[in-house]
Amino acid sequence: MVLPPEQAAAAAFLNNVMGKLFQALGLVDTYKMLRDLEPESESLQLELRMLAAAVDDELTASKGARRAAVARAYSAEMRALTHDIEDCVERFVHRVAGGGAAASKLRRAACAVTTLRTCYRFAAEIKRLKKRVLEVRARVLKPLDGGGGGGQPSGSRPAAGRRTADHAARHPVGIERPMEELLALLDLEGPLRPPAPTPAAAQPRVIAIVGFGGAGKTTLARAVYEAAAVADAFPCRAWVAVRSPEDGDAVEILGSIHQQLLPEQQYWESLITKYLKDKRYLIVIDDVDGIEEEQWDIITSAFEGNGEGSRIIVTTTFRSTAKRRSDANGCVYKMRTLGMRDSMTIALRGKCAAELMRGSETLLKKCDGLPLALVSVARQLSSEDEPTGKFCSELSSRLGSYLEREDSEPNFARLRDVLIDNYTSLSDLTIRTCLLYLGIFPIDRPLRKSVIIRRWLAEGYARSEDITLTEQSVADGNFKTFIDRNIITPVISKNAEVKTCKTHGIMHEFLLHRSLCEKFITCSRTPRDKIVRHLFVHGDVGSDTNSSATWNMDLSRVRSLTVRGSGGDAISDFCKYKLIRVLDLEECTDVKDSHLKKICKLWNLRYLSLSNKITRLPKEIAKLKLLETLALSKTVVTALPVEVIGLPCLINLIGKCNLLVQDCTPSGELEEHSKCKKLEELCRNSKLETLAGFVVDGGQIQGFLQLIVHMKYLRKVKIWCESTEDVTDFNDLNNDLVKAIRQYTRTPMGAGCDRSMSIDFQGLPGGSLRALRDLYNHRMSLQETYYLSSLKLKGDLSMSHEFVAIVSGLTELCLSSTTMAHDLLLSLSAMPYLLYLTLIGDEIEDFVIKVGTFQCLRRLRFVLQHENPVLPEIEEGALPELISLQVPCKNLDGLSGIEIRHLRKLQEIELHPKVSKPARQ
Repeated sequence: MVLPPEQAAAAAFLNNVMGKLFQALGLVDTYKMLRDLEPESESLQLELRMLAAAVDDELTASKGARRAAVARAYSAEMRALTHDIEDCVERFVHRVAGGGAAASKLRRAACAVTTLRTCYRFAAEIKRLKKRVLEVRARVLKPLDGGGGGGQPSGSRPAAGRRTADHAARHPVGIERPMEELLALLDLEGPLRPPAPTPAAAQPRVIAIVGFGGAGKTTLARAVYEAAAVADAFPCRAWVAVRSPEDGDAVEILGSIHQQLLPEQQYWESLITKYLKDKRYLIVIDDVDGIEEEQWDIITSAFEGNGEGSRIIVTTTFRSTAKRRSDANGCVYKMRTLGMRDSMTIALRGKCAAELMRGSETLLKKCDGLPLALVSVARQLSSEDEPTGKFCSELSSRLGSYLEREDSEPNFARLRDVLIDNYTSLSDLTIRTCLLYLGIFPIDRPLRKSVIIRRWLAEGYARSEDITLTEQSVADGNFKTFIDRNIITPVISKNAEVKTCKTHGIMHEFLLHRSLCEKFITCSRTPRDKIVRHLFVHGDVGSDTNSSATWNMDLSRVRSLTVRGSGGDAISDFCKYKLIRVLDLEECTDVKDSHLKKICKLWNLRYLSLSNKITRLPKEIAKLKLLETLALSKTVVTALPVEVIGLPCLINLIGKCNLLVQDCTPSGELEEHSKCKKLEELCRNSKLETLAGFVVDGGQIQGFLQLIVHMKYLRKVKIWCESTEDVTDFNDLNNDLVKAIRQYTRTPMGAGCDRSMSIDFQGLPGGSLRALRDLYNHRMSLQETYYLSSLKLKGDLSMSHEFVAIVSGLTELCLSSTTMAHDLLLSLSAMPYLLYLTLIGDEIEDFVIKVGTFQCLRRLRFVLQHENPVLPEIEEGALPELISLQVPCKNLDGLSGIEIRHLRKLQEIELHPKVSKPARQ
């Protein structure tokens, strides 16, 4: 086991220094106990990993009510043990490390001697914790050894998700538009026979319908399958429902299809192929999640292309499965949730009394348009003689319990199975913890992916036994898993990457209730727990966040505090939070500058975000030695103390600030030189990767712009260039920008590495930036190469198009300017690696995207503000890899010179919601 630097230093000091002292005092037994701290800690963590593996095995083997109960009990105990061990180690390291490896030997010796009692207590606590682990492990392994956890074989898919595999609503609501869209994917025009198939439609196209469990995938597929137009267009049809892993066998599926097409003949795989050779057929396979890749290959090999425009429809819960199944010649259809009107139609069954509609509003919002959730609510309401708004309100407050407890209301059984399956079928305790953590965030607004990831990392919830994986890659992988399962739905996607998202409403309700029951999260409204780990304060108007009864709990072990609204007593004394890692005050309305002095004493803090009530940061922030993320984007802080640069673990600095000028301009020339050298040294030791961002105005002697040339780990930089009244000469600013950009972009990027830069220079006179032109001249005269993966420029680009075109390795480009000139677009067309292009402005000059240009481009976005926007013309055969065309222009009148049918791989078109209906058509 590799120990953290401070812990390793403490352990080494105990062995080398304290050992001699104890031997001299005759305390050999005591020394032996303390000397064994490191192996005891390692043994304890090994036992914990073994226990976690046993819990995962138990959950895999269990099912039904036992599965839910086991998951709840074991997961809660595992997390409590993990937290207690981490608390113990962190307290010990903080008290004994004596300032860490950087401190002098004398200081560390003095610290260790004075904290001898702490060392002794720690050794005893480690032994007690190890005993607890062994006791829990015995409880877990006992039922496994006795066969009590029998059920499914390890690795098989739980049965919970199978109950709805072949279920379709008899009278579906809100299905008209999805049916029209799916019929279009079948190439049906109107209720009669389709036109002759095009060459692209000659092969059997696979259409994958994907969505969260209970979203109505089967209902939609069945409605299309039974539509009269489909029956006329496809003489040969077959429907197969995969209800269990055994049904996913290729022989079983092909046998079922054979039985429907050729009921009188004995099954033979080649007979299906021969029979369908000259026929137009439609095959629907409902729920392909349990079909392995080899089996799928066998299935598809039976359906050869015959030029008749045949189709295969599959349904799946996983986005990755949908993409794989439709990869060759198909497309993915993503299910959408229902709107409020359709939700009320299903849940209230036509009842429209004002009191009932008002009382059911919160309940329906929690259902989030999921048909299965709405049907469950409808059944529950139908069991009441006279359902009222008050009953709906009470049902809303009990909904989490109905979703999470196996012995709760039977009307929610199918929905409960879907939700529990989504949770317990995750691979291990770590990813399940990351999922539970989502319950902390509010459901009524989009969440930034970066915030979720950074908080997971700060909490230590993205660790892996695989030493080849970084915590960042584990966190990214967990987030991708939740997107893949549609647990998290994208709200805004930045190219192929999700930028903001939200947890599915009904899943969030399940996670929040489970988190509260397992004491993983504590809400200020229901403070029943004495030991609190993750505290969420919801200080709305009318709530009492200052009640003594509310805060009669131990806050010393709180790992995270998230405040929305008034913090009240929760933020009255930050000294109560002894081990806090995450402090999210971005939406706190009563945090003030005066609170920061105590916040700066939170030695274990890893993540800090502050609200718009904060105007300045104190120099004491230097005490936050473990801080990884400092988020100031919501504050009004404009200048940072230079101590921020010296934070040894700081990785992400978010805001719009610069360094305090007076800290960098001492009176004497020698002193000035000394301080500048010290700043440069701090920057060379900095671990800062994200600096987004800082302001330059040409008036600073030593700010971020001059210092980033010394920061070797930077991967993301955002710069605002502004003018001030007292600065008229921008030569120094341009020269510093040239130097900073050359240094930042000169190192080649390795495979899979990202390096992004964003410069907003609208605030300069004329909105132009001479530095970009100078960089181009440097490139021509010195044969330099600039390496970036992502570039964003905002301002007058008329003199900058040459620079954009010479950036090597650029895959993402966003340009914002009043007019997109022809020369600029022409220079972009030859960029060899460009995948994502966004153009924002009033208008685009006449331009034709020709064959042979933008060969790799996958996503193209135009945002034009002109009253009559005109888009570039796209030649037939151009943009061979384009999968997404985004034109969110409110005044758009058609796609002008763009012929959609020429874009062979196009999968989605995004338009402004207020675009006229004729333009959409």
